[in-house]
Amino acid sequence: MLTQTNSSPDCGGTGEEPTTPPPTGGCTAAVTVVGDWGSGWQGRVNVTAGAAGLNGWTLKWTWPGSQAITSAWNTEWSQSGAAVTAGDVGWNGSVAAGQSREAFGFVASGPSAVPQVTCTSG
Repeated sequence: MLTQTNSSPDCGGTGEEPTTPPPTGGCTAAVTVVGDWGSGWQGRVNVTAGAAGLNGWTLKWTWPGSQAITSAWNTEWSQSGAAVTAGDVGWNGSVAAGQSREAFGFVASGPSAVPQVTCTSG
C-alpha cells in the first residue's frame, strides 16, 4: 500500500501558491505613482473586475491636498476642487472577471499622492 501526504497549500499537488480571489463587489481600482519630479508627477490607474467582469467603469476619488490633474489619456475625466471623476472611453471599459488592466494614465501638479479610489461598474 502506497500512502502520500500532500503538504501543498493548494492541496492539489501542483505546488502553486493559492491565488487571491477576485473582489466580491463590481470592481476596485488603484492609483500608482509612475514618476515624480517635485512640482508634478505621473500616475497610472489599474482597474480590477469582480466576479462578474466589467463592461464599463467609473472611478471617483478625492485628493488629500493641492493635487490637480493637468492631462490624462484613455479616460474621460473631470476635476472639481479636490474631487476627481474618471470613466472608460469604450475600448478600455471591458475587464474580464477577476482580471486587472491598466486603465489610464495622467499627469498631475502638486505633491504625488495615492488616494483611495471608489470604482463603480457600468
